[in-house]
Amino acid sequence: MPVFDHSGYVPGSLSELQQLALYRNGAPQLPTREEFYTNYPFFKYWNTANNDRFLSPEPINIYIHIPFCIQICDYCFYMKELIQSKDQVNEYVDHLCKEIEMVSERFNLRNRTVNAIYIGGGTPSVLTETQFKKLMETLHRHHRIDEPEFAFEAEPGTFSKNKLQWLKESGVNRISIGVQSFDDEVIRLSSRKHTSAQAIQSIATLQETGGFEINVDLLSGLAGETMSTWQRSLDTALEQHLDMLTIYKMKTYANTTFFKKAVHTKEIELPSDIKEIAFMERALEKLFAAGYNLWTTFAFTPNGSRSRYAENTWRGQDLVAYGASSFGKIGNFNYQNLNNIHLYYQKIRQNAIPLYRTYYMTVKDMIVKELLLCGVRLLSYRKTEFIAKFGFDYFQLIPDVLEELVLKGYIRENSEELELTAQGVLFGDYVGKMLAASVKDALAKDAIGFTY
Repeated sequence: MPVFDHSGYVPGSLSELQQLALYRNGAPQLPTREEFYTNYPFFKYWNTANNDRFLSPEPINIYIHIPFCIQICDYCFYMKELIQSKDQVNEYVDHLCKEIEMVSERFNLRNRTVNAIYIGGGTPSVLTETQFKKLMETLHRHHRIDEPEFAFEAEPGTFSKNKLQWLKESGVNRISIGVQSFDDEVIRLSSRKHTSAQAIQSIATLQETGGFEINVDLLSGLAGETMSTWQRSLDTALEQHLDMLTIYKMKTYANTTFFKKAVHTKEIELPSDIKEIAFMERALEKLFAAGYNLWTTFAFTPNGSRSRYAENTWRGQDLVAYGASSFGKIGNFNYQNLNNIHLYYQKIRQNAIPLYRTYYMTVKDMIVKELLLCGVRLLSYRKTEFIAKFGFDYFQLIPDVLEELVLKGYIRENSEELELTAQGVLFGDYVGKMLAASVKDALAKDAIGFTY
């Protein structure tokens, strides 16, 4: 029996070879007998341009989840627990430190420079000095930390000048305060315990202490929000002279009290989507008039402040995640830790990584992510950066949707850069969804649908 099927092979002259030719770019390509390929790209294309990058371990970013809160906000969908005692938090910090040791050794992270650290929650500012310093000692023992951006989430009323001082001495240089609203009735309807006055005082305490970039979060679309209350929040925020103001759209997830109260029992009424769009339009108008510029589709700054942590991770740097329920990325793998504290403890006591689930990112996934996050979130994205990463021009991959986005006023007409208009900023997630769906169509459909 022959090793291969040669029934279609016709040996002989050049004319017979021409019968076997395949066409590329309209011209025949004659079949040839060449050396067999064992590598790609061929060696003649290699050079020394990336030698230094190859010899330097890729930097990482770190996220640490602190799940304890003094209150459970009605809109919150993150993994959290009401704080009951110091011992409860001590137990968590002990397991967290053990996880840091195990993960650093398992993935050889000790020599990779840490570009940014973000401690979120929950409410990290409930940590005591002893708990925080134990966490910092463990991080420094198992990671290469040399003046990274170090962001720390805080709630109004949960920190003093003394606490801020030891945070600063430990390297924290950016504080993000979850204010959400400066209207007391809107705050009350969200089951938050602070008042607008307490939030303002907390910001003042931060500014008096000094040494921190200050970000304040607002949520547009909370229960009880009207254009009047929303304008009051915007005006009050502007009066605080912040480094960054971040405005998130409130979304009602099924695991929140807001969902129960708004959908099932009808105890509260949430602003309609049309009203929320009007809120954001007013925010854009006011903040631009006050000299703020957009850094992302939802973050505004008067002085060029940026979140290196967000930008690094959006651009694909590894994100090492510590703590129950935290999300991270190492190499091509996205992963999440166990989202039940007791199961998290159980795994760590077994000297096992507390892994819950993973997703392996294909090249197609990476391309979609690049356009969703860098192409849209960062407002403008030069195609040269995309070409350097993926080797082709996405303007040529999805020309029809790009043309349509220009015609409908979402992006500017620019053949070298994807740049959002004000309308594109307002509907940034929509723009991203259209770009991503078009890329998926161009590269063939896959199993992930868009249900954002």
